[in-house]
Amino acid sequence: MVKTVSPNEVEDYLKKNPNKMVSLRNIYRDLSMKRRKTLWLINNSSHIRKVTPIEVGCGKYKVHVYTYVE
Repeated sequence: MVKTVSPNEVEDYLKKNPNKMVSLRNIYRDLSMKRRKTLWLINNSSHIRKVTPIEVGCGKYKVHVYTYVE
């Protein structure tokens, strides 16, 4: 079940640069939010997707990098 949060600051932040892939750390530092709250907002948004590691040139299995999707 996905809850919708009307004033989603993370979604607004990523919407400004729709093609940019931003890490979790940069998001919560730029917005001055707690890491846990930022993750909650990301997971409850239907307009934010997790980027695959290959898209950012990483060989890891999973990374906390997100981008905005319409």
